[in-house]
Amino acid sequence: MPRIKLAKVILTFVLLGGSVLSFILDWSSNHLLNPAWHPHARFHGALLLFLLAGVSLTGTWLLWRDSREPEVALKVAAFLAVSYWTPLFYVPFLLPSSTWWAGRQGAEPRIYGVIVYPNLIVAGAFLLLTAAAYWLGRGKLSRVD
Repeated sequence: MPRIKLAKVILTFVLLGGSVLSFILDWSSNHLLNPAWHPHARFHGALLLFLLAGVSLTGTWLLWRDSREPEVALKVAAFLAVSYWTPLFYVPFLLPSSTWWAGRQGAEPRIYGVIVYPNLIVAGAFLLLTAAAYWLGRGKLSRVD
């Protein structure tokens, strides 16, 4: 498989897979369906999920459409993925009343006594895949990819 095609497949997985995974995990009793959440917070959470779906579909369309500038599509798709997944690492610092953990406080998963946040592992994996795809697809691209 040509490098650019592999890059497109990886970025498609990151964009669409991340969107689907976000719906599956967030449209649940510990997020949007949690009765403890303020109704307006649920509204904004759902709004974000639908925005993510639309942006992911747009990025995927850009990747696979016939274009005179395929490198732009690759850069935009990578930027969209990075702009969604990187805030997971810093939002609790900007909004101290927020947290990475959706469960009961004190019940965070631990490995060898160290708190491990599953959503940060997923975000890190998607960012690594995005970087790998961008690296694979960088350089001169042709319209026939």
